[in-house]
Amino acid sequence: MLPSSTYSLEECIDHIGLGRYQWRLIAILGCCSMADAVEMMLLAILGPALTCYWPEVTQVQIAALTTGVFAGMLVGAFTFGVIADKYGRRRVIFTSAVLNTIFGVLTAFAPSYYWILVARICVGFALSGASQGSTLMLEYLPSSTRATITIVIELFWSIGSIFEYLLAMYIVPTYGWRILTGLSALPISIVAICMYFVPESPRYYVACGRTEKAEHILKSIALTNNRSLPPGKLRDTNAQNECGSVKQLFHKNYKRTTFLLAFMWMTVSMSYYGLILINTSIMTLLPNDSKPTTDTITVSPVNHCKPLTTDDYKSLIFTTFGEMFGIPLVLLCLTYCGRRTTCMINYSCASVCFALFSMSQGKPWMINSITFITRMFINAQYGLIYLYTMEVYPTVIRAIAIGSASSMARVGAMITPFLAQVLIKKTFYGTIAVYVTATAVAALCSYLLPIETKGRELKQATSDHHDTSIATTDEITVPSWKTTVDNITGIMNVNNENTNKRYQLLRQEDISDEDL
Repeated sequence: MLPSSTYSLEECIDHIGLGRYQWRLIAILGCCSMADAVEMMLLAILGPALTCYWPEVTQVQIAALTTGVFAGMLVGAFTFGVIADKYGRRRVIFTSAVLNTIFGVLTAFAPSYYWILVARICVGFALSGASQGSTLMLEYLPSSTRATITIVIELFWSIGSIFEYLLAMYIVPTYGWRILTGLSALPISIVAICMYFVPESPRYYVACGRTEKAEHILKSIALTNNRSLPPGKLRDTNAQNECGSVKQLFHKNYKRTTFLLAFMWMTVSMSYYGLILINTSIMTLLPNDSKPTTDTITVSPVNHCKPLTTDDYKSLIFTTFGEMFGIPLVLLCLTYCGRRTTCMINYSCASVCFALFSMSQGKPWMINSITFITRMFINAQYGLIYLYTMEVYPTVIRAIAIGSASSMARVGAMITPFLAQVLIKKTFYGTIAVYVTATAVAALCSYLLPIETKGRELKQATSDHHDTSIATTDEITVPSWKTTVDNITGIMNVNNENTNKRYQLLRQEDISDEDL
């Protein structure tokens, strides 16, 4: 980098590079992702276990339990997002970990179904703050490794899922679901201890006008990585008045993106948790010999107790490995394609895979194979949509963008139990059709995204004008149908009270101080 009197945060972090400091942070936040997965995978195990423990519990109540967790996450994700932008990411992650440990342990002592429901709603609320770990990690990474590490860290989620299934396979048959629930709350307590020693994001400090603290952290990173800071002084981008501002999500430069991402997040979550619940639902619906005699799945009585067997757990572990295979696949796509194109590929392939469920005829090997492949694409998309959302929004609203997006994801997750645990027992093919349609529409939304973030530096504020990576309208021709979609959705730019006659990609230089 050429010497200059000032340098930006992006230039500074790229100059320091990837080193021991970031690897230590990745390990801590990776454990946070593992602990998050442990609590979420517990949902698929609690359902069958509670049905046997309390025979009076209905399938609707089991679905409500899962929905309750996601309802808590819906409220918590938005709340923690605002707090993270206003008061810092580190505080949110630490608070989330402490609360999750408390409510997780309390679940194990719940005397009735309704106490469990309340406790799990609180767990969902607390757990939603863990998503800010991705925000904190991204803001420490140099641009050259940002995409790779953000995607690869999804491995921690898969490892956490497998750990929970293995734990349940040995704990539940012998010691019961209460012991499993208590043990599942312990990993997040380790994260709470580790987060006490993790500093705040320097990007957050600069956005809030506390440049001295940001420089102090940057010096610590450079020292740990055996590097030096760039020559000159850190350039201050003070945008404290924008920090945590919800209205900035609907600024003209981000409005279209916000609407499209909302549906994409809802669909990826609905599909991911739907896959897990569909798999466990089919297991409990299959006859004991796993050889259905008809082309449709036989529905068992509503309150029939059928706990997950060792083979069922092995099936869940097998399909989880599909998530790991999706990571190198998406990294390969990102090498040759942009973020938007890769999103479109993931959703399209997932839609096709969901359609294949209709031809499985209840055969366990086909169900497991389809689930394996589908989870490969969906989990890859989960990591990619996190990356895109964090890259496209500036630091001042990055946390609330992730929080709001996570809230929309929980809407999809709240819907999916009633599809994959209730509706599937009435109409298997109708349930599959819902997932096929949703993922297909999400693929279209990916194509309509106006901003490509590959090679684009992270912005500090919506008033940042420095950007050369977004194509201008003279460089791209857009089909007329795309403009028609814009007119229908009503989220086009408006100039001089006349709707634009031509589709335009949003550019940072279009923003003036009067728009803020």
